[in-house]
Amino acid sequence: MEETIRELVISAFAIDSFGSIVLRGIIWLAIAMVIIISADAADPDKASKNLKSNLGFLLIFMVLSGGLVYLLFGFTKA
Repeated sequence: MEETIRELVISAFAIDSFGSIVLRGIIWLAIAMVIIISADAADPDKASKNLKSNLGFLLIFMVLSGGLVYLLFGFTKA
């Protein structure tokens, strides 16, 4: 089971695999959706403030969730 999970993670981050392309596409779409949704306001100042706060929240969420996944699955048996 551990080998299967390890192979999936390696294929998701290998530069020449299909999983890597899909993972980068999902991250790109998430960032694009946050920008589109945040910029959709009548007041330009409010749109700029919303964009900055939402992109900051997305960045913190990605870093924290990545760290938590690493802590959960990143250990090895000796």
